[in-house]
Amino acid sequence: MKKTIIAAFMLLLGITAAKADNDRPVSLDQLPAASQEFLAKHFGDLQLAFAVEDRKYAGNEYEVVYTDRTEVEFDTRGEWTSVERRYSAVPSGIIPAEITKYLESVDFAKGQQIIKISRNRLEWEVELSNGIELDFDRDFRLIDIDD
Repeated sequence: MKKTIIAAFMLLLGITAAKADNDRPVSLDQLPAASQEFLAKHFGDLQLAFAVEDRKYAGNEYEVVYTDRTEVEFDTRGEWTSVERRYSAVPSGIIPAEITKYLESVDFAKGQQIIKISRNRLEWEVELSNGIELDFDRDFRLIDIDD
């Protein structure tokens, strides 16, 4: 009985690992409409390096990378989940006013740019150009600082 359970677990693990690499290249016009609008508005002047679709069990996720190494990730609905810039700040239009107001009020953020911002249902994460990472809850209350 024990061997059967272990064998079944190993089989399930093997199937899951085999399904893990479901990335396929796509063009920008194959992205959801919300993603296309977001990219045109905030990154229309950048040159596309590649875009990939990651097929999941419950929908698809997308990643777009530009030649300046800007990376933008989208969820199944086409809403952005993460924006990372290597050499400049993320567009100010995607930063919630509450986060901007907080950053203006603390000394360690003065003169720093936001180079990465990500969000999910429960929290927002911001990384500054000095390497400090800040986590906010969905009501934009600071919950963690990591340097």
